[in-house]
Amino acid sequence: MRKIVEDLIRIDGVIGALLVGKDGLVVASTLLEEDDAEVLGAMAAAMYGTLAKACERIGVGGLVNSIVEANEGTIQLMEAEDLLLVVITERKVNIGYVKIEMRRASKRIREAIPL
Repeated sequence: MRKIVEDLIRIDGVIGALLVGKDGLVVASTLLEEDDAEVLGAMAAAMYGTLAKACERIGVGGLVNSIVEANEGTIQLMEAEDLLLVVITERKVNIGYVKIEMRRASKRIREAIPL
């Protein structure tokens, strides 16, 4: 799993990547500070859960992914089996390319998780 998130930080403009459980526990992280990874993991899981509930409630179906844009960059979230893939980027990043690579990473995660 670590190799999968490490591959994502090789993308120009990607600052960090995490793989977290939907309970917020970090499975793999490229962030140097473990405390930062734990806080971001918990917050990302809570944010994804809230957005998923809102999508269902509104009637637009299940949440596929989410992009949060901020002044200095983005946080992108994508479901990967029972896990969440979280990618933090700089503002100048090619969001579409990151999303494509996150889909590939999600597929690799699904293949790596035994049934």
